[in-house]
Amino acid sequence: MDPRATTTARVAGRHLAPRPGTDGILALGLLHLMKTWGRIRPTAPAHGLSDVLWHADAYPPARVAHECGIPETDLMTLARAYADARTPLILTGRGPEQHTHGTDTVQAWLNLAFLTGHVGKQGGGFGTLTGQGNGQGGREHGQKNDQLPGARSLRDPRHRAQMAAHWNVLESHLPQPGYSAQELLNACGESGEGGIDALIVLGSNPVVSAAGAGQVTEKLRALKHLIVIDFLPSETAQLATLVLPGSMWCEEEGTTTNLEGRVQRRRRAMTAPGAAREDWRILCDLAHAIGRPHGFTYPTFRDLQDDFFLATRGGKADYSGLSAERLDRSSAQWPVPRADGPDTPLAYAPTYPTPDGLATLHVPRLPTPDLAPRALHLTTGRLGNQYQSGTQTRRNPALKAENTVQIHPDTALAYGLRAGQSVTLRTAHGQATLPVTLTPGIRPDTLFMPFHWPDTANLLTDPTALDPHSRMPGFKITPVTLLPAPAAAHTTDARAEPREEPSAAPRPLRPTPTT
Repeated sequence: MDPRATTTARVAGRHLAPRPGTDGILALGLLHLMKTWGRIRPTAPAHGLSDVLWHADAYPPARVAHECGIPETDLMTLARAYADARTPLILTGRGPEQHTHGTDTVQAWLNLAFLTGHVGKQGGGFGTLTGQGNGQGGREHGQKNDQLPGARSLRDPRHRAQMAAHWNVLESHLPQPGYSAQELLNACGESGEGGIDALIVLGSNPVVSAAGAGQVTEKLRALKHLIVIDFLPSETAQLATLVLPGSMWCEEEGTTTNLEGRVQRRRRAMTAPGAAREDWRILCDLAHAIGRPHGFTYPTFRDLQDDFFLATRGGKADYSGLSAERLDRSSAQWPVPRADGPDTPLAYAPTYPTPDGLATLHVPRLPTPDLAPRALHLTTGRLGNQYQSGTQTRRNPALKAENTVQIHPDTALAYGLRAGQSVTLRTAHGQATLPVTLTPGIRPDTLFMPFHWPDTANLLTDPTALDPHSRMPGFKITPVTLLPAPAAAHTTDARAEPREEPSAAPRPLRPTPTT
């Protein structure tokens, strides 16, 4: 299910192309049909079950097909396939999440899997893929600023007390949850309470990847100090007052956790060159430099990793029974609370870590989609031969460049556009001009732009409208106006090279010492 025919869609048995932003409505339509056909078999007793089923009554097939912009026959085919499958797996990418109602969309799909009895079952249920190799592991252990190791929360007094005891600090010294990533960037350069005048960016390139990239760039320019830790000179690093040469994934030890919670050991393949250092060492050095060495005194990575495993003890994502030696023998699925005990393949099977052991279902609140005739919406995403903000892949001339806007041929015809012609896309947040690629596999009401290049996709996305729960911007749907570019604008082949020609060899980062 995707508004455009991706590589995955082209090898699928069927491709369903719902209107951007309607994934949750599609899930509600499926739940409606499962209830109608008597296929509701909850995984376990749960709070909110009757409310969720009652809410789905308002989403009959005709309404869902109309709002999703799909044939009703295709909806019924999908529903029958799901109803008849023994172990159906709902697997999502970032598409359902990256909306201002993304949390509710994901909840709608979780409800469907739970109420049809496929959560906590080997081979079935619900899973989501992230855009990075260890995104799962990072989210379990403190990557976000409301998290603590072991999938603990900074908001939970019990979790705060556990970690304060482990770190030998006062609980009151632990911070409260801070800004989300987008809110952090929005606060940069702002004066007064809540404003930020210094920022450390580690291995990220928000000048390209953040929503409202034009506004974000100006906010980063307004900072008193911008410190970037990276191994290539990204667009963000070019704005930095200080660049510290960090390390690549192959220059550090660690673990990687995949979709099913399987932890694997990752070994260092090479040593960081020149003045570059492992990221964890740089962070420890910074802590010492500002006079806060407590908790940052690890002689080796093994000491750091052992402390991390121990810190997760008692958390939902418990790694405390793991060690480098155990992971040398085989991978393991968390929770692993004992060194001599088994791992736990079905972490989300009943009972649940709630006061009464029951799951809690939530009614998803989803907006009505824009059904205005001739309305166009922009969706952004990835290309298979590029990676993230392109800091690495745009430097490789062997990778084919595809910095274009994908448009359905019928839409291009309606606007008098042809392949390779430059077009200007304008939203309430900015505009960008780039060549057209005619793409029969995309919806006629949808335009697609990859976000791997600067000065394109994220100039157009909204940095202020955020999901009320996850605080995620709406990368996947932005109302857009399509304008033929002025004659002076670049007009190239439909497969255009990136604006910034990659150099033959990477430029080294400035050899700045870490302290």
